Amino acid sequence: MMKHSLGGRPSLLAVGLVSSLLAAGAAFAQEDEFTDGEFIDGEWIEGFIYVPEFMSSLELKSLIDEESDDVVIVDTAADLIWEDERIPGAVNFPWVHELSLPVTLPRDKTLVIYCACNDHEDSADMAKKLSLVGFLDVKVLEGGWFEWLDLGYKTAGLAAEGDH
Repeated sequence: MMKHSLGGRPSLLAVGLVSSLLAAGAAFAQEDEFTDGEFIDGEWIEGFIYVPEFMSSLELKSLIDEESDDVVIVDTAADLIWEDERIPGAVNFPWVHELSLPVTLPRDKTLVIYCACNDHEDSADMAKKLSLVGFLDVKVLEGGWFEWLDLGYKTAGLAAEGDH
């Protein structure tokens, strides 16, 4: 059996392999620098970071009380949860990982998105997705579903009908 010894020095094959891996890693790192952004309505926007706009529960309730035609309330809950209880007038548009186009929500109204999340996770994510496909006036309900309930505001759905 023949042993190869380079006196503790790495073989050329090992050096070449490590160099190749380092070069590939550097290429990926460099590529990531240039891919920080988002496609917004089909156009690449470099360095885009989505920050949702918020609407308070009080402001939304005022718009509901005024019977405003300028706002659409969007509940991101699953169908069964939406049927059970929701903000009056809300439409059901369940959270999805990826939007299917075309989106059937109106583009000429303010969309107020809410979820029953602790930190607006689903509603902020849905607001971002809608903004990325060209919806220009999207807001997240500050405090979401739980604040709406805590304030004692009216609800609609099967659970609300059972309360009357």
